[in-house]
Amino acid sequence: MNSRIENLRAKFTELGIDGMIVSHNADQRYLADFSGHADFDSVLLISLNDARVVTDFRYWTVAEQQAPTLRLVKTVRGSFELPQAIAEFAKENDLRAIGFEAQHVTVARAKDWQKALRQVGAKLKPTTDMIKRLRAVKDDAEIEKIRRAVKLTDDTFSHLLNNIRVGMTEKHAAWLIEAYMREHGAERMAFDPIVASGPNAALPHAEPTAREFQVGEPITIDIGAQMDGYNSDMTRTITLGHATEKFKEIYGIVLKAQLAVEKKARVGMNGKQVDRIARRIIDKAGYEKEFGHSLGHGVGRVVHEFPSAGRTSRKEKIEPNMILTVEPGIYIPDWGGVRIEDLVVFRSDGVEVLTQSTKEPIVPV
Repeated sequence: MNSRIENLRAKFTELGIDGMIVSHNADQRYLADFSGHADFDSVLLISLNDARVVTDFRYWTVAEQQAPTLRLVKTVRGSFELPQAIAEFAKENDLRAIGFEAQHVTVARAKDWQKALRQVGAKLKPTTDMIKRLRAVKDDAEIEKIRRAVKLTDDTFSHLLNNIRVGMTEKHAAWLIEAYMREHGAERMAFDPIVASGPNAALPHAEPTAREFQVGEPITIDIGAQMDGYNSDMTRTITLGHATEKFKEIYGIVLKAQLAVEKKARVGMNGKQVDRIARRIIDKAGYEKEFGHSLGHGVGRVVHEFPSAGRTSRKEKIEPNMILTVEPGIYIPDWGGVRIEDLVVFRSDGVEVLTQSTKEPIVPV
């Protein structure tokens, strides 16, 4: 029995549905380990007594290999397409209300599904983030996969520190990061590496440019790897040769805020409370306006998922085995910025810090 599918089925009554269309790739990988497609090339259909993968010729063999316990249904363009397969599923299972994660489905596609379902006496019922919330609490196997991705990310950062030099461009450093990750087991990058130096480091999501590294300026490096379908996310800010007084000030504030979260955050807090631990320190130092993003987000099948920790994150309580980034930052236009990010897992007695990369910011030249 697939416990993740059973956990989803347990939500049906609460949501007023008797079946579910799962179209988002990350959700299908989570529920059925089926990864061989982009969104909408295939769907996972689940009722209380049935679970099937609907896909086409291109992904059939992958589905057989990855989801051997589920029924497989093959679509054929022009003769038996996805809306028909969904209607057949509803008819065979005598379904009346079928849920779908509306944030992942276009209006046009939902209309096609609804038209087909209406012919068999069923209807669509939108849900929001239900499976994403299930994914937020990781099991031990998931945490170990994330731990492997974190270890590769740590190793990659060490490799970069051994090779970075004055005059190297941001683009060159980004390529060193990507090449090392791919050569050492990454399926792909969790996201495109962020390498931002000098004033570019004032942009939280800067893209690498041809700008060359200079002595004494901030260099922010935000990287992550994907392994076994799970992601990591880490940021460090360094400086080459020596640190200016301005860098020391900003770095010290951000590090203090980050370490405070890792010491004080607990299960049972909501995201706003966790965020406030760091924000209070940065606000008191006079940089309230320079910390404009949330403290952190969940990481798993995708890089940004539940839980969230920000100024408006009030509803969800942190639970054991939730993963969160802890990434306070200060960004000053025309100077640069500092962000420090670890990946942590919440335990019953505090947090376990997965990221082990050095936080010593000065790199000898």
